[in-house]
Amino acid sequence: MIFDVAIIGGGIAGLALANDINSRGYNVVVIEKGNYPRHKVCGEYISMESYNYLHKICPALKQLNLPIITNFKITTGTTKEFTTILDLGGFGVSRYLLEELLFEEAKKKGVVFLLDTKTKDIRYENEMYTIETSAENIFSKLVCNSSGRRSNLETKGGVEQLNSTNYVGIKYHIKLKRDPNLIEIHNFPGGYCGISNIENDKACLCYIVNSKKLKEANNSIPELEKNTLYKNSRLKKIFSDAEFLFQQPLTISGINFRIKQPVNNGSFFLGDSAGSIAPITGNGMSVALRAASVLASLIDDHFSGKVNSQQLEEKYNKFWNKEFSTRIKLSRYFQKLSEFSLLTGITINLFKAFPSLARGIIKLTHGKPF
Repeated sequence: MIFDVAIIGGGIAGLALANDINSRGYNVVVIEKGNYPRHKVCGEYISMESYNYLHKICPALKQLNLPIITNFKITTGTTKEFTTILDLGGFGVSRYLLEELLFEEAKKKGVVFLLDTKTKDIRYENEMYTIETSAENIFSKLVCNSSGRRSNLETKGGVEQLNSTNYVGIKYHIKLKRDPNLIEIHNFPGGYCGISNIENDKACLCYIVNSKKLKEANNSIPELEKNTLYKNSRLKKIFSDAEFLFQQPLTISGINFRIKQPVNNGSFFLGDSAGSIAPITGNGMSVALRAASVLASLIDDHFSGKVNSQQLEEKYNKFWNKEFSTRIKLSRYFQKLSEFSLLTGITINLFKAFPSLARGIIKLTHGKPF
């Protein structure tokens, strides 16, 4: 069987794209090295810009009473804090639940899944792609890559070089009495911790820290939390009061934030495969969803004869760079700033003196509804 579109990687970006393209009448295969359902390190906040699109491709979400997030708070290890209303805001849902619902919706529509299957190589000849996997060869007219930030099929050229700073991400689900409409960012030396509610009155507690801090703590997460995170008294209280729902935290290492090529060797990249946005500005999932929406529309135009292959690549490349490159660069700036409590404190003072500045910066991290 020859597929219209093969999608490598079945995370949020890949599943959204599969559902969207399939609903337009094209046959789709998703090649995923893992399985469902699964937990992943993620802040689990989605900007309202994606709300309508996500409900369109996954109607089951409409049945859920998800928390709507309308307020934002940032604190340092001192007594400094700043709170503001989010003009656009967002909603909370766990990656575990969202991926499961998108997966079930795609299966219901007829999307073919090859799970626990690793993609080894992609070849193009005679106007057809051959995708070599650990299970079998797959043939398709187009290939889209959403295999994540550390894919073995990552774009080889045009990757923006950064310094060697790497980060570690750690996530818990917790039960804690808190305002479900509030997302909080708590700074500590070397990183920050975000907390916001998800489904079933749970909250996602996820922090990112410079990997050097973990090494200083003898690679012990409890030691890191006690000696570093607890320097923010609010975090210390949260860790003391919360009921932790995971036996062990979820972790991911080697995180960095860079811009790559959204189109390379005829493959279309989206999600973290195309570029990683720092969590301090949120919206990684919204970036993935918006890219899926636009790419699905362009692929429809291509198969309908409205744009040729070259125009398809040019239009997607132009869209991605215009829409996301500035947001990723801005997120990297705030990522570095957030590692230093002094700089975070100065930022909070500026926000207090000029509240419109804070709302303007937050607006830059959120796109327009689509």
